[in-house]
Amino acid sequence: MKTQIIKYKTGLLAMGLCLFLLLFTGCSKDKDPTEGGQTEQNIVGKWNLEKYVNQLIPGETDTYIGKSGEWAEFKKDGTGAQRWDNGDGRFDLEPFTWKVKDNKLIFKEDDDEEEEAFTIVKLTDQELVFKGEGMTKNGEGQTVKWVETYYLKK
Repeated sequence: MKTQIIKYKTGLLAMGLCLFLLLFTGCSKDKDPTEGGQTEQNIVGKWNLEKYVNQLIPGETDTYIGKSGEWAEFKKDGTGAQRWDNGDGRFDLEPFTWKVKDNKLIFKEDDDEEEEAFTIVKLTDQELVFKGEGMTKNGEGQTVKWVETYYLKK
């Protein structure tokens, strides 16, 4: 009889422990990827432009495939530079400053007074995707939504 009581109590204790573990480790709060500077640390480095997609909604979508030599570099001190083909086969180098706030990658080009904010869509050790969006007028004077998405890889 005493052995059955000990087995019963041991079983209850094991079930209680399992329930405790399920309650406190089964569900975790999703972390804000910008907490603790982790996102900024992951962005630092040189990224090659894979493609750029520009959409007008409603309207058309244009995709530009990145060329060899087109890149953006993000430095730890919040400065950076981008190198893009200017259309005539030469590359332009444009400096900028950057920061991350609330899952937004915020740029300010040195020759521009305004900051541009882009939502970070994907960030891994090897891939960075961010997009910006807003409203504009198309050629017919209609208000349309624009979305531009940048795909970069290390």
